[in-house]
Amino acid sequence: MEQTLLSPLVHEKIRHLHPGSVVDLQFSQPSSLRIRTSLVGYEKSRYLILKLPPQVIEGGYKDIFVEGNMTVVRCLLEGELGECIAFKAMIKTISHHPVHLLFLEYPQHIENRSLRAKQRVRAFIPAYVNPVQQGALPETFSLYNGFVIDISPCGCRFSIKTPAEADQINKVSVLMELLIPGEEERIQIPGEIMNCHQELQELSLGIKFELPERQVAKMLQRFIVDPAIAS
Repeated sequence: MEQTLLSPLVHEKIRHLHPGSVVDLQFSQPSSLRIRTSLVGYEKSRYLILKLPPQVIEGGYKDIFVEGNMTVVRCLLEGELGECIAFKAMIKTISHHPVHLLFLEYPQHIENRSLRAKQRVRAFIPAYVNPVQQGALPETFSLYNGFVIDISPCGCRFSIKTPAEADQINKVSVLMELLIPGEEERIQIPGEIMNCHQELQELSLGIKFELPERQVAKMLQRFIVDPAIAS
C-alpha cells in the first residue's frame, strides 16, 4: 500500500537511512539513466549527501549530473520497517574536493511501500546464530550470541557485536536459537541471512525463516503477546 507522507513524517523515514545505504537514482532529462550510489549523510531539512557515482567521476553523464536537474531517489529501509521509499529531489551542487560528493535537496514528500506481508514487532530476545555449514561465516565471529531486535513469523533482525564487516557476509543458511528466559530449552528456527549492514559497533543481520509461518507463529507465542504476530 502506497501513501504520500508530508513533513515532519518525512524526517521519520529519512532518519532510518544510514551511511552506506544503497541509493538508486533515476533521471529522465536530458536522457534516461538509472544509476546506483550510496548515502554519506544528511542535514535535516537542508540536503542529502551521496557519493558521486564512479562513472561520473570518470567523466561520464556530464549532461545529466548538473545543478538543478531533477532525479527520483529510491532507498530501502531495513530493520523493522522493511519499506522502499521514493521521492523527487533536485541536484543542489556537486563537489570534487576534497572528495567527490553529490548534494541533493532534502525531500518535501515521500512515497513508501511495505516490502513485507507480515509486519515485524520490536523485541529483545537473546539468541544464537550458527551457520549450517562450518566456515560459512567469517572467523572473526568468535561469538555468535546477540539479540533479536525485531521479529515476525517470516523473519527477524539479529544484532551482534563483532569486528566482521558487512561485506564479508553473503547469503548463508543458519540455525537460529532463541533463548527462553528462566528456561534451559531453546527454540530453534532454520533460516537464511538475506542482508547485512553495519550499525555503529554492531552488525545487523536480516534473517528469513525457512519454516511455515503458522509453525513459527506458534513458537513465538512464548515471547510475543501481539495477536496479529503470534497467531
